[in-house]
Amino acid sequence: MKLVKSFLFGSAVVAGIVAFGGKADAAEIEHVVEPSDTLWGLSVKYYGSENYIDKIAADNAIEDTDMIYDGEVLLINTDKDATVAPKATNESNESNESTEVTETQTEETPVTEAANTDSASNYSGTTMYMEATAYSSDPADSLGGGIYTATGQNLLENPMAVAVDPSVIPLGTHLYVEGYGEAYAVDTGGAIQGNIIDVHFSSYAQCEAWGRRQVKVTILD
Repeated sequence: MKLVKSFLFGSAVVAGIVAFGGKADAAEIEHVVEPSDTLWGLSVKYYGSENYIDKIAADNAIEDTDMIYDGEVLLINTDKDATVAPKATNESNESNESTEVTETQTEETPVTEAANTDSASNYSGTTMYMEATAYSSDPADSLGGGIYTATGQNLLENPMAVAVDPSVIPLGTHLYVEGYGEAYAVDTGGAIQGNIIDVHFSSYAQCEAWGRRQVKVTILD
């Protein structure tokens, strides 16, 4: 079973408190980031829509919307008068956006296992967007958890594995993870709670290249 991963960013908390200072007005909320948080999730939670990701990022001077840190304090301005650029909803724009994201991820981080050559277009099913981190059975990964998953899969024999929160994605679920490939939900972890998954790689270097990102997850069964 994979060990608990945690990221302590005490300085970020202090900096956030100093920056926001005093008492937030009625339309502002100071949110302390938890391991399962994503800007997508916070946008839906506080605004009821995913269209406010860029607004939260702008209000908190976040340059990379895929990177927020545990313990960081974010200012959420829920003023209904606040304006935000609407996201394109027509099928053509969605198709173009999906293509651009896929191409960007392929160019930046070619870290998938060599055997995985399938395209996301080959898969269909229920989809969701989740935050994705990575772990490894490589001894160089001090936060790794050995060669066996929570369900007993030997990672040396089959390295394609995904750790999930079983209350969100049941163990044994067949998945396709954008940028990673086809695998099964066979592992868990203390930090894997809510809208987050952890994908397994054979080497620690691949985990570092993967980093922390938002991905599209397709449920195949």
